[in-house]
Amino acid sequence: MLLLMVLLLAGTAVSAQEAPIIPEREIVVVDNFTAVPNLTLGLYQYARQCVLEGLAKKRVTVIDVEQEGFGRADIVYPSFRFATANTGRPYDLNRVAAIMNSFTEARWYLTCYISKFNSHPVEHQSKDKDGNPVVKTDYTCTVEAELYLFDRETQATQGPIRWSYTDSGNATMIVAEEDAVSNFAYRARSFVTDNFRFKASVIELGEYNKRGKLQDLYLSCGSDMDVSKGDVFFIYTVSDINGIDKARKIGKVKVREVTGRESCRCTVSNGEAEIDQAFKAGNILVAVSDHDRYF
Repeated sequence: MLLLMVLLLAGTAVSAQEAPIIPEREIVVVDNFTAVPNLTLGLYQYARQCVLEGLAKKRVTVIDVEQEGFGRADIVYPSFRFATANTGRPYDLNRVAAIMNSFTEARWYLTCYISKFNSHPVEHQSKDKDGNPVVKTDYTCTVEAELYLFDRETQATQGPIRWSYTDSGNATMIVAEEDAVSNFAYRARSFVTDNFRFKASVIELGEYNKRGKLQDLYLSCGSDMDVSKGDVFFIYTVSDINGIDKARKIGKVKVREVTGRESCRCTVSNGEAEIDQAFKAGNILVAVSDHDRYF
């Protein structure tokens, strides 16, 4: 909540109507992953690729160290000692410093330790219509991971951020394992919406219904931020009280249509009257992205 308020109040000293807030994509450096030794190299690479693709599809620019000449980690499958070396974190602090010094445009560093991988057959016993025993076998896979996110600006690390997923009822072991690992793409996208919120401005009011109630409005964010239909934003009014910016939530909107690189049309879900009055009065209106409700 504190981070959300810092995001909301930063840089809101001018009227949104005069100088709309144009959000910029955060840059995240993704390092090599580490994993338990029973994960095959192919699935390890697939897991990492799923995370990279999930991150890149929503709001952030991704720098892949493997594509930038840093290469693979020396130990892909670390021992327990290696995985718990630097104050319990499965990554090398010296490597983090070297990577971030090489990518000065990036604020964030991310790595992942795949801490558990288990797949096994499951037998289901039943009887046929004649009462004879029937055994059916399907396959289950459980994968768990720990993410670590380092912030160059604050020098703080979030983590472990734990992911866990079990895929069951599959026809083959390969399908179970691939389906479980592919869940990382979904989790990565959700991770971005939870941890990389951004703010924009209300730049224009839209149409009104027959009763004079505000139906939609436009925000200063669009395809450049991978905004898509159904994305949720909360609307705040920001005011200066004795030299201190204060924010108050007054409504919620959902994206109806992306209208440009830096614009989108939103349906007003609630707060219609307050948004209408505040905008017409020239108040500062800030939209803050919410958790993605549609993943």
